[in-house]
Amino acid sequence: MSLSDAELVQRCLSGEEEAFRLLVEKYDRQVYSLIHRMVRSDDDARDLTQETFVKLFRALDQFDTSRNFSSWLLKIASNQTIDFLRKKRLQTVSMHADPEDDDRPAIDLEDPGPGPEAMEAKSRRREQLEKLVADLAPHYRIVVELRYLRERSYEEIADTLDLPLGTVKARLHRAHHQLKAWLEGGDDDS
Repeated sequence: MSLSDAELVQRCLSGEEEAFRLLVEKYDRQVYSLIHRMVRSDDDARDLTQETFVKLFRALDQFDTSRNFSSWLLKIASNQTIDFLRKKRLQTVSMHADPEDDDRPAIDLEDPGPGPEAMEAKSRRREQLEKLVADLAPHYRIVVELRYLRERSYEEIADTLDLPLGTVKARLHRAHHQLKAWLEGGDDDS
């Protein structure tokens, strides 16, 4: 018999270590995957995943059992990762002061047609798009990741990030606008 997340949380709160191990086992890959897509580093993703579960353990008594546990956990993971990325960006900005240094290559959006060349071009475009998504500000990147890679609905994203639905839609719109500008060779840093 499989226990629900709420039951596992209750058992954790009563001191049952095995229940916490089961929660970690159940969600470890999902948390790691989300974080890895945001930070693009195995080492950082492993560290942040571990930090997320430590933070989860400390905050278990704050879990509202009327909410979805996985959304709450992913919110902790995304907040932890956004904080990490902000700190990293501040360090990078202070080390690289030249705003003219933009080495993002242009992308050819024309469909090259079928065949191996087309597959190669499509793969390159996807890699380039992933790099551009990684360059988005953390608050834009997380909504893009949740929407298109985790296939979450707007409502689920709003719940996960504890944001109003309109804010989620606005951030997705701005992220699309930013990506389009970069793809077209502009440098719109909204």
